[in-house]
This record gives sequence, structure tokens and C-alpha cells, in this order.
Amino acid sequence: MFTLTIVSCKNKTLNAVSTTSNSKDTLKTELLKKNEKSNSINKIDVDFKKNKDLLDIILLLPDSAFSSWEWKLEDRIKWYNEIKENGYYTDNNPDYFNQKYFEPNKAGFSIVDGFWSINIYRTSESSYIVITDDIVGDGNTLNIYEVKSNELRNYSDEEELFSNFKELLKKKEHTENCAEKFEEMNDPIFEFDFTKKNTIEIESSWYLTKEDYENCLIGNAILYNFNPKTKKFEIEKIYWKAKKK
Repeated sequence: MFTLTIVSCKNKTLNAVSTTSNSKDTLKTELLKKNEKSNSINKIDVDFKKNKDLLDIILLLPDSAFSSWEWKLEDRIKWYNEIKENGYYTDNNPDYFNQKYFEPNKAGFSIVDGFWSINIYRTSESSYIVITDDIVGDGNTLNIYEVKSNELRNYSDEEELFSNFKELLKKKEHTENCAEKFEEMNDPIFEFDFTKKNTIEIESSWYLTKEDYENCLIGNAILYNFNPKTKKFEIEKIYWKAKKK
């Protein structure tokens, strides 16, 4: 009986040690996972080689390309160098500067309650047409440039690049007095969709509905395709787009 008691006590001790060890290992694993998760939130991966052209262009932009917020050149250089050295950058304030996407031809960031994007289009001359879009509550601001041999030039305004799209939507002949409705088109009611490569859609389907505007307009949306030779966006179609629900 004495021998059995000793063996039993030893087994209990071993079980207790094993349980304690397992608990420590589990806790250690959970802490590691937590730390890894925390680090992954702060570190935003960007492939430098894959996205070098776009990264280089962001450094060339003037401060005026960020009209509703400040992204000074000094800060952009630090951000650029961190990506170049590490393949990521550290996001210390995700609520302010939150990357939504980063691809070789486009990038987008939410800025507090707004949104800023850059979109680049390669021409036949190995230059780029660059469009930045700064979206805030009362509309969006487009800036258009051309980059050639690592030099930034002002390109034109949006009317030249998009063939004065507001005039294209107007009917030449109409059955009612459309002056007031044409005046409304000067307000910031148009949205620009840059999500598809070499294609841009400009539309105001939420405001310029077919039901209310078809006597004055031939459509509320224009789809453009980029022509690398002319460095312009050419119209594919003008059409009525259903109102967003």
C-alpha cells in the first residue's frame, strides 16, 4: 500500500507539472498570436519593385495634389524609403491614412471622412498620364499631370481630357426649357470611377435620373477608354445608368 501511495502521488505531481506546462505553452502561443496580429495591423505590405513607377510618381506630386489634407514631400520620402527597405510601411494611425488598395496602376486611401486616389495610364511614348482624385463631402477635385523621364508636367483640365463631358450629355434639340437643368450640372454631382484599368466612367445616376432628365439629356453616364497614342480618353458610349438603390 505504501508503494502504491508513492506511485500515485508521483503520478499526480507529474500530471500537475504537465498541466502547468501546457497552460504556459498555450498562454505563450496566444500571446505570440496576439503580437503577430498587432504587428500585421500596423505593417502594410507594398511590393516596391512591382509598384515602383507609381511610388516614384507619388514623390513627384506637388502639395496641391492633396488639396483637402496634407501629405508633405518630407513625409512621402520617409514612407517611400520604408517601403523600399522593408517591403512595407508602418501605419501608426489607421483612422487617418488608411490604405484601401495599392496596385501598379492605382492606389487609394481613406483620409478621415474623405478618399484620395491616384491613377496612372501609360502612353505609347513611355510616359504616364496621372490623375489624382481628392473626394470630400462637397465633391471631388481632379488633378491631371503627365510624367515623362521622371519629370512632372501639368497636363490639362478635365474638360480637355474628357472632351467637355457635360456638354456631351446635353441634347442638341429638346422639347422643354432645359436651361435650369443644364445649370444644375455645374454643381458637384458627378462621380468618377477609376476602378477598371484604362477605363473611366463618369456618371450622376443618383441625381440625373432618366425619368426627370431624359427630355434634356441623352444619358447620365459616359464610358471612356484610354488611347495611349492620343493621350486622351475616347468615348465608348453615352447611356442611361439606373439609379443606385
